[in-house]
Amino acid sequence: MKKIMIPVIAAGLIGCSSTPTEQEIDAADFGQSMTEEACLAVATPFIAARMGDPESVIFEDLKCYRGLEGAVPVARVEATYGYRFAGQVDSKGLIGRYSGMTPFSGIVRDDGDGPKVVRYCIVSGTTDYRFCIPSMVD
Repeated sequence: MKKIMIPVIAAGLIGCSSTPTEQEIDAADFGQSMTEEACLAVATPFIAARMGDPESVIFEDLKCYRGLEGAVPVARVEATYGYRFAGQVDSKGLIGRYSGMTPFSGIVRDDGDGPKVVRYCIVSGTTDYRFCIPSMVD
């Protein structure tokens, strides 16, 4: 029974995210323009603060570009537009050892009051972003 339920649940989660239409993307507000460096200067300390040992954080494959994170209707999360950041992160855990790189992504947005992270996701146990339920930031 468990062997059947896991694929059914996974398929349900994959089918729950949706990509905005081309018209929605063309009409979207991405906030004020920013460089990749400015985006990552906001994103990396934000992600580091959410790791087990922020002082030991290692980042790899960092990138930031004008983009979006799709809607996740099952989690009542709308599509979020801005500057999408992504990469991999590792930090020491409770026993003082690194546990391996973990993918992360999110959105940095500047609505005129300075750039800030408005949505993020740190994937655990998989490298497939489709299994990531995003966390919204107030």
